[in-house]
Amino acid sequence: MMETMLDYIQEEKPVLKSILANKEKNLGPFIKEIKGKSIKRILFLATGSSFNSVLCAKLYMEEVANITLDIEEPYTFYEYGKVPADIDLIIAVSQRGTSTSTINAVKKAKESSVPVFILTSIMDSPITKLVDTSLDMGCGIETVGYSTKGVSATIMSLMMMAIELGVSSNHLSIDDVNQEYTKLDKLVDEIPNIIHKTEKFYQENKQDLDDVSRITPLGYGPNVGTVREAETKFTETVRVPTQGLEIEAYMHGPIFELHKDSTLIFTEVENSKPYDRSRKLNDFVSKYCDHVYTITNGTSNQKNILGLEIEVDEFMSPLALVVPYQLLSYLISKGKGIDLSIPVYSDFKEVMRSKVE
Repeated sequence: MMETMLDYIQEEKPVLKSILANKEKNLGPFIKEIKGKSIKRILFLATGSSFNSVLCAKLYMEEVANITLDIEEPYTFYEYGKVPADIDLIIAVSQRGTSTSTINAVKKAKESSVPVFILTSIMDSPITKLVDTSLDMGCGIETVGYSTKGVSATIMSLMMMAIELGVSSNHLSIDDVNQEYTKLDKLVDEIPNIIHKTEKFYQENKQDLDDVSRITPLGYGPNVGTVREAETKFTETVRVPTQGLEIEAYMHGPIFELHKDSTLIFTEVENSKPYDRSRKLNDFVSKYCDHVYTITNGTSNQKNILGLEIEVDEFMSPLALVVPYQLLSYLISKGKGIDLSIPVYSDFKEVMRSKVE
């Protein structure tokens, strides 16, 4: 029987637990490379869900490892970019390792003297042939074309890399390291409950969600990456116009398309600095729009609020808050009668050569 997005979402807890348990095996070459070095700035090359995953982990990495992190689209880097003089590492992220643009970007990156790593899930994929060392994100092959557990595995791998960078630079103490890994482990334990609550939320709002014609996921801080991935997933699967935006960016222009039939989904972490501002915007748009939803780590009995009831470090929160978007994209597409096993444009890859098969 063909596997579905739901199968992979349900695998996330054991997969992420395995990634945590196999740190030395999967990330060993990276840990060896950074040992004793002062890494200050890393350039990431990633596109699509891989780009979104890096964006989800970016603020956590910068906070925990005390580094600066740049993300570039591989095609733009290949055609126009340069490696900045102060870059210490380059990491290309490609789950399947077949992205033509990322492969070409790695070839260009290798012309510099900066060490280049590949983070991928298929260790004999085309991109791995370009470098001496590849890092296994530990999720295995995901045959469905819409990445879910691969996104979560990428975020987890990057957060673990951040902790190891913090160790290498003496930015984190042993107690700090243990605390960070414990928080990650506890967050992974929450995934089955997050799935259960999301399914219940969908059923309670099924008619309105299945009728959606345009979606605007909104977030802030670390969860700008989360809503960008929500944009990707909804566009791929629900196949309606979707725009994932940071709340301030939304207020500077996009809000003017707001009307009563719009669908907005706020992504909030209680006690975060922008939380009150997000709540204020949420209350404002609710006066003019009939379909305003919220995904939060907090508790709520309101039908339009998915309260996950979890304690979470804001910088780690994308690892939890991306899961409802993954599941909702699958459930709504199914509710709309979309068969995700049938490609929308069967000739696209052949014409655009976006993948190396």
